[in-house]
Amino acid sequence: MSPSIATIRWIHRANRLAPVMCLASLLGAAWVLSHHGRGDQEQARARAASVRNALGTMPFLAGDWVGTECPLPAGATEILMPTAVLSRRYTELETGRRATLGIIHCGDVRDMHGHYPPSCYPSSGWRAREGGHDRISVLLEGEPIDVPLYRFSSVDSTGAVREVSVVAFFVLPEGLVTPEMEQLRSRAAKLEISRMGVGQVQVVMDGWPAVAEAEDIARELIGLIPADCVRALKGEPAVGSGVHAGPASRDVRLQGVSGGSLGDDFDGGEP
Repeated sequence: MSPSIATIRWIHRANRLAPVMCLASLLGAAWVLSHHGRGDQEQARARAASVRNALGTMPFLAGDWVGTECPLPAGATEILMPTAVLSRRYTELETGRRATLGIIHCGDVRDMHGHYPPSCYPSSGWRAREGGHDRISVLLEGEPIDVPLYRFSSVDSTGAVREVSVVAFFVLPEGLVTPEMEQLRSRAAKLEISRMGVGQVQVVMDGWPAVAEAEDIARELIGLIPADCVRALKGEPAVGSGVHAGPASRDVRLQGVSGGSLGDDFDGGEP
């Protein structure tokens, strides 16, 4: 049975409209994606501003600990592309113990992949201690976290052996705190999750102090981090404030870091 004249005309009309309808669908999808991406970018900028503002409340003086500005590794900002950085060298006046506290926030999880002690220290000429690393427990806002205590050594140009101990863990939105890089790699697999960002906390100590002493130093310095700073790293609003994170900035603010030059303290440099 042959199609009627009306059916043939309808088919021709549909064929003529098909490209137009397809283009409209593509444009509609692009509009939805662009506006969704714009919303993600605005949220990312708000989170970055919140972290920068919170890092500005980090104390230089607390108990017997006195903090001073501490230069970052040369080229660190180019590698990490951080949205906020704090780097402080703290000295305990009564005992003379010293350690560096570093807090770095990146707007994309993928930017943090190179900032991981088992990777960055060996790539900078440090050797991991034979027999493996130790583990300690630290507190973040009263919550215990089991973390590695990395031990590295290197030989300088004079033949002197230098040793450092490093504690590091990541703080992700939604409250996840982990020392494991695999957690970051799994999040980086999805772009919308990767762009939620990630923070990292490091404590770098001179030498290889006993496990108990290293744990005590790490706990004291991590205990200096204000609650609002921890909440900002987790993507949560500050206590007693609205959800507005304040004006966003395109510049990276290095809290407690001299703007003149970038040296090397944590991430495989000289402590």
